[in-house]
Amino acid sequence: MKPRLVCLAIALAACGRLEPAADHSHAADAIIDNAKTREERAELTRVRDEVDAAAQERIRKLDSEIESLENENAELRKK
Repeated sequence: MKPRLVCLAIALAACGRLEPAADHSHAADAIIDNAKTREERAELTRVRDEVDAAAQERIRKLDSEIESLENENAELRKK
């Protein structure tokens, strides 16, 4: 499997999670577990962690935006 395809699969799997992960996205665990070398496993784990971090940052931004919109909506309803 080509590395870019694996990275894309990990990214797509991580983005599709609905419940929060306890420590990391488990969607890529099987791919990581099947890595042929220690280096490949380390690289896949690094990519998974980067995708998780990016997803968490996006979630934080969206949560903040939702809170702002809810506050704005409440103010408009008062009028």
